[in-house]
Amino acid sequence: MLSDLPFLLFFYVIALLVRWAPRNQPGWWRWGILLGVALYLAIGTRTAGIALIAGLLLYDLLKFHVITRPTLVALLVGAALLMVQSRFVGSSSGTYDGHLQFTLQTIESNLISYPRTLAGFWVASTRNAFSFFVVGIVAVLTLAGVFVQSKRGLSIVDAFLGPYMAMVILWPFFPGIRLVFPLLPWMVFLGLTGLRGLTAKFAPRYTTAALCGLLLLISVPYIQAYRKADFGPIRESSGLPEFNQLCEAVRAGTASGDVLIYYRARALALYTGRAAASYNFHGTEQELRQHARDIHATYLITTNAFDTDRGFLDRYVGHSSSRFELTYQNANFKLYRILDLAGPERSAE
Repeated sequence: MLSDLPFLLFFYVIALLVRWAPRNQPGWWRWGILLGVALYLAIGTRTAGIALIAGLLLYDLLKFHVITRPTLVALLVGAALLMVQSRFVGSSSGTYDGHLQFTLQTIESNLISYPRTLAGFWVASTRNAFSFFVVGIVAVLTLAGVFVQSKRGLSIVDAFLGPYMAMVILWPFFPGIRLVFPLLPWMVFLGLTGLRGLTAKFAPRYTTAALCGLLLLISVPYIQAYRKADFGPIRESSGLPEFNQLCEAVRAGTASGDVLIYYRARALALYTGRAAASYNFHGTEQELRQHARDIHATYLITTNAFDTDRGFLDRYVGHSSSRFELTYQNANFKLYRILDLAGPERSAE
């Protein structure tokens, strides 16, 4: 979550700056500079922030039928700051960028996964009859909010979320709710807007009671989830003693220039000082092999500590025509050295 909350902040700071910026009044250039700095911070925090540039241009063209001066200044300032950073600090792809291949399989999987994830936000991911009832009510309220908001015209958040969500759907890695953080406040806003619109039309005297009723409904699945929550160590990473043992083995048995493929690449890189990359577990053996070639991967780590990738790497090692050497294992992790990535291409699914 290191970049998610800052990106969420910059996303809506930019939206506020665009809304407040004067187009044809004195001082417009100052707003353009502020907007450019905010764009730079958003893109620097998360690469997907590039979608905000497309959203800003889209907003100007649909709202004003021209690219406004504050937008032009903002784009120039943002580009200049990125070039200065690249010149003096450097720029490299993060471990989660990887080999981006947009496939129909990835898009289909994301179109199924993200709606479920967003629905789970309202009910703390609980699954029972009552939670489905709550999700149904929220869906109706959100649709009503979309209808009310559409009468007010295009907003800057609408313009931002269009290109951003398109990029999220194309993104080959599914990190859960993290990438859709910017959508959550707007989704809540639409739900509350729909609730206000419906109560104002059908029961104007009970607006406050309706809001309290909605909050009560949402609180029930959250209380259920809290009661069942495991507050012990986080199993996916450093909470497991086996993960710490794995990190010791990686530090002792690999060189500083080695590149490892592992689902939680950031945690591995942090604890071992080795370069690590994630992978598209919705893809095929051919895509993973090509990804490993592109990043010059030398090791691969499989795990049964969690089932987020549904055993994708285990199947790859077991079925792949490439050759691997098991160099370390414990109860939850196996470290394989990649001997070669040759052989005919065939699907791991």
